[in-house]
Amino acid sequence: MTILLSHLLDRVEPAVEAQVKRALSRSRTVVRDALRTECRLAMRSSDEADERGTMAQVPIEVVPGYPVALASISFEDDLRHVLLLSRFRMALAQAAAGATGLIELHGEMRRLPNADRWAPESDDAFRETRDWATEMLKRLAEHDPVGKVLAVNEDILGSYGYDATGTEEFGVNRASIRLYWGVIGLVSEWLGCAVEDLTVVVLAHELAHAYTQLGADIEGRRWPSGAFSRAETDLKEGLAQYYTERALQRLQTRFPGAITTFATLLAKQPEPYHRHEPWASDVSPEAVRRAMIEVRRWNEGRLDQFESRLKKASEEFKPLNDGLL
Repeated sequence: MTILLSHLLDRVEPAVEAQVKRALSRSRTVVRDALRTECRLAMRSSDEADERGTMAQVPIEVVPGYPVALASISFEDDLRHVLLLSRFRMALAQAAAGATGLIELHGEMRRLPNADRWAPESDDAFRETRDWATEMLKRLAEHDPVGKVLAVNEDILGSYGYDATGTEEFGVNRASIRLYWGVIGLVSEWLGCAVEDLTVVVLAHELAHAYTQLGADIEGRRWPSGAFSRAETDLKEGLAQYYTERALQRLQTRFPGAITTFATLLAKQPEPYHRHEPWASDVSPEAVRRAMIEVRRWNEGRLDQFESRLKKASEEFKPLNDGLL
């Protein structure tokens, strides 16, 4: 017998909706400010640079539904066992590692005089504990419901919706953000994190999409929505993840659990959501921003085009950064 994800979502406690709305109310302004500071793009373009400058509006709505892609996802009946294991993931990992250490300790003890007074004759009990804990961890990894849900190649916790027909780089397309409170509630339970922390992460990610697409540079240019729509998922998600992480790091005093939740979620997300990792560790924020502005300006939507520009920008900025050391 299978268990439909939609049925699990229907059973999420209604109180989660209020938690998501409360987290949105608390974090909306500061997350926007952090993203604007990090990417140096604005929803209102400069009147001095662009007489046609207008304010981009991106309303945010908390909704009970979920993306269509989730409707067909189902789990085997042993999901209940997997969810129970997930609650004890840390204990299982500690048991496997601890039992391995006990096996080594037992062997050393048995080589000393009067071993029978200090260690049992057999280490079978330790080995059984290690083997059972290791097997449970293996099953948990194979049937992890979070990984299965996140493998859907789209933002399933929230979404950035926009009119994908625009061609004008100074134009403002209609856009909105949806936060799916049922999915956030279910995934937060599976991850063992607070609903509020996951809400902040999802909000930051969707707003990062909005800023990288709709945010105006100093000349008032935005990423035309049609070109953004055609851009590779790896590029769009990479940029959103990069600025999400930087914004959450900036806000870790205000929302300390959010950056931890980001890392926990990232460990289970598919490849497109990891594209930003070498950018975050190997190049400067100035280089990332330069490359993003350039691919937007020239409607280059491939990841390799961005990374080619990123490499060049990194080389140009390196002497300046070295001079600051």
